[in-house]
Amino acid sequence: MQIIEVPVVIVGAGPAGIATAGCLNKLRISNIVLERDDCPVSLWRKRAYDRLKLHLGKDFCSLPHYPFPSDFPNFVPRVDFLRYIDSYIAHFNI
Repeated sequence: MQIIEVPVVIVGAGPAGIATAGCLNKLRISNIVLERDDCPVSLWRKRAYDRLKLHLGKDFCSLPHYPFPSDFPNFVPRVDFLRYIDSYIAHFNI
């Protein structure tokens, strides 16, 4: 049986794209994330109002293999969510 390697391309650097890249990096599967904007989670960074919060509790919204810090409030505000995403990106080397 011959093993064929194919590149994995993730389209979009929103939370789902970032989570997919994190899972693949954890498994040491090379990938590339393509984003049309100049930053990850651009909707949260550029188009969301300052008082925005996750509408579900943090236990239901964390990305794979990386829970929210225990000192975050249950309904995570926008600024804390962005810090969490940046920390996720650094942790999984995305």
